[in-house]
Amino acid sequence: MSNSAMIITWPNADGTVTISQRAATGHVMPTVVPNPTEIAALVAENTILSANSTSIAFTYPLPSTAQNAVQMVWAYSNTKPSSSAVDATIVQHDKMGSVTMDLTQTVDALSTATGATTTVIGTSTQTIIPLPTGISSNGTLSKDNSLTDSEKTIRTHGILMTLGFLVFLPLGIFIARFSRTISFLKAKWFTAHWFVQFIVSGPFIIGGWFVGYNYVGEDHFQDSHTRAGLLLLVLYIGQMILGTIIHFFKPKREPLPPLEPWDTYEPENSTALRAISERDQTSTTLGSSYPPTLAAPSTTALVSKGGPISSSRNFTAKDTIMPAIKGRPIQNYAHALLGLFIILLSFYNVHEGYGDEWLGEFGTYVDQVPFLRHMRTWWTASLIIISLIYIAGLSLLPRQWRQETNARRTLPPTRDFRPMPA
Repeated sequence: MSNSAMIITWPNADGTVTISQRAATGHVMPTVVPNPTEIAALVAENTILSANSTSIAFTYPLPSTAQNAVQMVWAYSNTKPSSSAVDATIVQHDKMGSVTMDLTQTVDALSTATGATTTVIGTSTQTIIPLPTGISSNGTLSKDNSLTDSEKTIRTHGILMTLGFLVFLPLGIFIARFSRTISFLKAKWFTAHWFVQFIVSGPFIIGGWFVGYNYVGEDHFQDSHTRAGLLLLVLYIGQMILGTIIHFFKPKREPLPPLEPWDTYEPENSTALRAISERDQTSTTLGSSYPPTLAAPSTTALVSKGGPISSSRNFTAKDTIMPAIKGRPIQNYAHALLGLFIILLSFYNVHEGYGDEWLGEFGTYVDQVPFLRHMRTWWTASLIIISLIYIAGLSLLPRQWRQETNARRTLPPTRDFRPMPA
């Protein structure tokens, strides 16, 4: 909108409306034009300020009366200036677009406000408009339950994206989180995980994204909701690729020695441990073969020079958990963290969609549309439920790590794991 005549309007807390004519040479805050050639004038009788929406009508002279159509660019921000002054600071718009006005068509009758008073201050027109009656006690106006075709399209977009990102993706995450620690499901968890994440979630996510993309038209990615939607699609595709790489290109797992009581025992005075059979008291020096052949547990003891010692010890997290944590490749942790970030960003963007985005597009609040009220209730409930399930799943991590460590201890050795020689 560089070097274009701009007509910027906003309502004020005292019931006035400000019209400020400005211009800009680039992507900077527009400044006031002191003496514009064409003057924009507020049409007070067609300007309505309500608790739910704002409709500001004004007139502006056309450069040429021979034109049949005028191309206009529109933009709006959800943050209005803090002052009613014509040169008040404004923030960058949240959304923008273009429209062509057909000057050959007639204009339908506009809504009318009565009792308006107008005051002209320089190039700023301030008009006091009385608020309409019939507003409910909670400040909302009722709306017909029927939706327009555009509203139905956006509703379809929201439902598809919500199902894809906040129903099926979390389901796939929970399948991986819970089933991989259950013995009869461990062998099948990955098949169920990728099927839900790709085959089930994919059509909903991609289909819903293109519904929203086609609805917007030419001016794509002009606000935080649409930009976050693009980011979510890119992250989802990247997450699918990363998961495929992790599964099919696994680094070779190094086997671990079995946990035996003598693995970390250092004999006093370099005396070797010996397996003593109470039956014949025959001594066998450890290290001659691995593992050593011992008598039955009821008749066997490990002894040192100073006498028998216990053949059992309490294994710590260093023995049972840390090998799995350290042995997991960095891309596995990246996959988990990226999945969590996608879910969190999805919650944010769904909230933006049924809240600010719908309001900006159609001018109706959540409380006015039954579908939006249901969406808000579902969003709140799912945020709580998914968070609790995710936290519960984290409690299974120690069990998973112990299972992975034990699995590495049963791998065929690549080197000779022998006890410490005497």
